[in-house]
Amino acid sequence: MKAPEKPPYGSPCNGCGFCCAAVPCGIAIEYIPGHPSEGPCQAMEFADGRFFCGMIRRPGHYMGLPNDWADDMLGGMIAEALGAGRGCDADDGVLDIVEMAS
Repeated sequence: MKAPEKPPYGSPCNGCGFCCAAVPCGIAIEYIPGHPSEGPCQAMEFADGRFFCGMIRRPGHYMGLPNDWADDMLGGMIAEALGAGRGCDADDGVLDIVEMAS
């Protein structure tokens, strides 16, 4: 599994997954039962050579809901809250810090 290289801050998202691998978002921490506050997001999904947000694609699955009746409605609300489609929001300075730590 090889993800695309992280695009520059503000560029269109290419599904590199860096933002979600570096720090889980507040939505994941709050709504995925038992999600730790550190480490990669448990809702990262890899398909077709890129990462996707599972909380946008299948929130019911990650939230432990009994069926997927609300995925479309909740996924849209989560996408809006996360700013999906507005470009890369992972600061390039964070990438430097993460690389130095590894």
